[in-house]
Amino acid sequence: MTIKNNLKISIVTIVRNGMPFIKEAVESVLSQDYESIEYIVVDAVSTDGTVGFLLENKTRLSKLIIEKDDGIADAFNKGLNQVSGDYIMFLNADDSLASPCVISEMVKSIISFNKPMIIYGDCELLDRNTSKAIARTVINFNVRELINGLMIPHPSTLTSKKYFAKYGIFDTSFNIAMDYEWFLRGANKEKIIHIKKLITLVRGGGVSTKSQVKVISEIVRALKKNSYIKTSLMALIIHMKFISRFVVRILLQFFGLYGLYKTYKKLS
Repeated sequence: MTIKNNLKISIVTIVRNGMPFIKEAVESVLSQDYESIEYIVVDAVSTDGTVGFLLENKTRLSKLIIEKDDGIADAFNKGLNQVSGDYIMFLNADDSLASPCVISEMVKSIISFNKPMIIYGDCELLDRNTSKAIARTVINFNVRELINGLMIPHPSTLTSKKYFAKYGIFDTSFNIAMDYEWFLRGANKEKIIHIKKLITLVRGGGVSTKSQVKVISEIVRALKKNSYIKTSLMALIIHMKFISRFVVRILLQFFGLYGLYKTYKKLS
């Protein structure tokens, strides 16, 4: 059953060589039971068959852009320049919406919470090779944790177009943490709602998980840019905290104890 509402939802997927997962991402959006969705795909001239798949489905998409870009933030901005919806989601090319009723359920929550600036749900991490579920990610937003790198999952988030009008587009000087920097601009000022629903299936092994040292540097730079860090000493302390956390995680994973640690953290 197709569900109607006067709120228009824009979903943007950027991709470069996204096979085979891009097929699941696209189908998960096109199979939604919510009627007022526009779907924009931005492809950076893929060479693995992605372009062919997208051209075959071009008439099912609201907009297809195929051209080179200057990185993830630039591609996000290209999609953002095309949207006309009231709320916007950036769905990664290797992720997918968890069910056909995800968007309709999120819209109901948007209405019930009086149209917050940002609303987000949970995601489930999948093994990249087997697509088996590894863990459910539930993030309870706390503004005090922003300085510790807290970031809600953008593939499970709907953001009001008003947020971008107020705080601007993505900063192209960030190669990986552009969504975190963008989030910091208004996260301590705006209404952010968490709904306890599974929204997105997210595959591990993406860009951010492969470049943790670079991610840490960009997180610290984002905090400094948005005045969460005010001194060089504070920046150094925060940087070392992130590095230490990363090293501990690697060691726990090496000794097969990371799962036990995560269970302990949930119970404590």
